[in-house]
Amino acid sequence: MIDSIVWLLSRVLVMPLLYLPPLRMRRRGNANLPVAGPLLIVCTHVSVADPLVLMAAARPRRTHMMTKSEMFKHRPVAAFLRLVKAFPVRRGQADISAIRHALDLLSQGECLVVFPEGHVSRTGHMRRGHPGAGFFSMRPGVVTVPAVVWDTQLFRGPARIVFGEPIDVSDIVAGPGPRKRRNRMATDRIMERLAAMAMEIGAPLQPAPLGEPQEEDRRRGRVTPRPFPEEPAPTGV
Repeated sequence: MIDSIVWLLSRVLVMPLLYLPPLRMRRRGNANLPVAGPLLIVCTHVSVADPLVLMAAARPRRTHMMTKSEMFKHRPVAAFLRLVKAFPVRRGQADISAIRHALDLLSQGECLVVFPEGHVSRTGHMRRGHPGAGFFSMRPGVVTVPAVVWDTQLFRGPARIVFGEPIDVSDIVAGPGPRKRRNRMATDRIMERLAAMAMEIGAPLQPAPLGEPQEEDRRRGRVTPRPFPEEPAPTGV
């Protein structure tokens, strides 16, 4: 009962404020969000405001966000996060408890949100994605929708969020190879789509961040821009 009241108050009182200065939120592509059933939203991450903006933009779907466990160390913050259905995940390791909770949510037809990069990149240069995103996308019946945010940096609007068409990973699910490899393939497909969408709304030109996360991807702070692969020199005259 209390949970329902808190959700109603947030929808009526808090979320509409995001459409006012300074964020002035603008959303597009909501028709790509199914109104019911297991939904995975995979999103870029350019600001600490992104989770709040995404939670508002995805309505009427209620989101459940995987949030770094460090955020739950402060009691007031932790209390707020639990009210909005966020749950902690320990980064850099296989957090079995968080994974099971996420799978339970999807099996109940809920909306799960993950930020595959794991850290904020205010410049828009993207990190390589963690394979959990691909793992969840391949669960039975799950619809995977990419989302990109921009201009939430420094809380300067208008903040834009775009939901793209669902990403089909059925060929990877049915394909050969060990699960770990297919998790990686699905994650790379997600990151490729996110990079393309991000550049369309203002992120820097960049190659899709594919492959296993490296040490620089696991560090907080500025992301070093990656060069585009060199094209092979033409042969003949």
